[in-house]
Amino acid sequence: MGPVVCWATGRSIQRGGGRNHGPCPNGFLPAALARAGFAVTDPPSTGAVISWPAPCTRGPWGRTRFVRPAKAAAYRPCYIGTVRARQARPHEPSFGRRNSDVPEEPEVNRCKSASRRAVLGLASTGGVAAAVSACAPGGGSGVGVGGGEASSPSSKPVTLTWAVRGGGLPDARQKLLDDYKKLRPNVTVEQFDISGSIAQSIEKIAAGTAAGTAMDLINGHLAARQLVESVDALQSVDDLARRDKFDLGRYNPGSLEGTSKYDGKLYALPYANGGDVAGVVYSRAMFRQAGISEPSSDWNKPWTWDEFREALRRLTKPDGSQVGLTRFGYWVHTATMQWGARWLTPDYKTIVCDSQQTIDAYNRFSDLLFKDRVMAQSPGSTVPTNEDALLQGKAGVHMHGAAVLGFARKTRGANLDWGFVTMPKGTVSSLDVSPIIMGVAKASKARGDAWQLAKFLDDKSQLALLEERIPGVLPDMTAWVRQNFAEWSTSNAEMLVEGMKRAQPLEPLRYHPLWQKMVTEVIDPAEKEFMAQAKPIADILRSAKPMLQKIVDDHTRSRQK
Repeated sequence: MGPVVCWATGRSIQRGGGRNHGPCPNGFLPAALARAGFAVTDPPSTGAVISWPAPCTRGPWGRTRFVRPAKAAAYRPCYIGTVRARQARPHEPSFGRRNSDVPEEPEVNRCKSASRRAVLGLASTGGVAAAVSACAPGGGSGVGVGGGEASSPSSKPVTLTWAVRGGGLPDARQKLLDDYKKLRPNVTVEQFDISGSIAQSIEKIAAGTAAGTAMDLINGHLAARQLVESVDALQSVDDLARRDKFDLGRYNPGSLEGTSKYDGKLYALPYANGGDVAGVVYSRAMFRQAGISEPSSDWNKPWTWDEFREALRRLTKPDGSQVGLTRFGYWVHTATMQWGARWLTPDYKTIVCDSQQTIDAYNRFSDLLFKDRVMAQSPGSTVPTNEDALLQGKAGVHMHGAAVLGFARKTRGANLDWGFVTMPKGTVSSLDVSPIIMGVAKASKARGDAWQLAKFLDDKSQLALLEERIPGVLPDMTAWVRQNFAEWSTSNAEMLVEGMKRAQPLEPLRYHPLWQKMVTEVIDPAEKEFMAQAKPIADILRSAKPMLQKIVDDHTRSRQK
């Protein structure tokens, strides 16, 4: 391998004794990549490029490029992420220095060809878990898992690495950690940035683990299954929750089971809620003008599907300048949820999108969209598909995503009389929400301390509030609504509390480790056919089934190996 330099300082790095030594005392080179044959060079360079953050753990930093040597030509490149060159400021919070908390090369790292496979593309195929597990500090035995001293909070100095994927200002997050420092002075928490899409974040976890970053806490993802089966990144905390008599009844039971448990064991806490429909809002003025009775905000008596459909018809103008509804959440699961239909069975084994129940659910959705033409997405509509349609008096009903508080704030000064209502009832009436989880990393050598940090962040929904998300802790919902919606006293916002309690579990397909592959190869093309009315929806679903089933089966076989 050619000479290795720290690009941030331009100084050479001499490697020896399992660590980096030489003129650049802060020089950083992930051992796994170095041993796999990657060299660090000054950009610009030729060949497949992987951008890697934080070549210096304490000094100024920039962009490091790892260029594939000729002998690695058989492996396809995998883009990990772009890091913009900049200077670290004195006393700046660690989160502000993206990934500047990457530790120096570990003394023990057995990753060789396995880590190359982990970094070069396996994160997108689901086959990276075993490789990354083997790359974790201490090997693939799950360091710290299963009890012992590591399961109890330490009284000695401890440094935890928190892999952060979430919103909120860096200063606010640092203040929260400062508060934790007051409670546990012996614990220092450093932050490791894994921001980006779910796929990008998982790739950053894989790359960080391959490079020797021993993460202790991971947050911001949708399901434990994705993190366990794709990069083997979480460990069970069942024993810790039982030991502490931790109250799991504080969460929506369906959400807890579907997102935070894996193989019946607790792996994470659903500390917040996101999703595609966290609130349904309507314009009272438009309903009055159309002579329609106000829809129900009582989850015990939700408006029926027929009442919903008739209201949308009466709110819609034939010329497309006004519609009843902006959009119906996400086409894959919002409408089907109301009819108890699924794409994938809860055991994650069988695709059932061609079932009559699912076909019927899509036919009802299709009637709204194409037959009645009551949606902003319908042919001939000139209405925006977002909340602007409601604010502009061009839509009577809007299904809003996770940022329902953001919508409320946007109504200030809009002279809009609005309120929350239930979802229309098919066999059920349910918001389409998805919990956001945090869990103890499998590689953690201080699982007890990581668990204590997780409980602190979950307590009083501190992390959810910092990220301006809806609390996942149900007892905190009432206070959240009262505090944030007080100025909209007629909005019926209190109904959101019961709505979160009753929300149905999300479609299992969304939690499959190869969801992104499914989207790219099957789901998105199917949606295009559906929106173009190229085929009947039943034919589209039947065509999608074998392709999705193959992805599911291939993943299952790869896990068995």
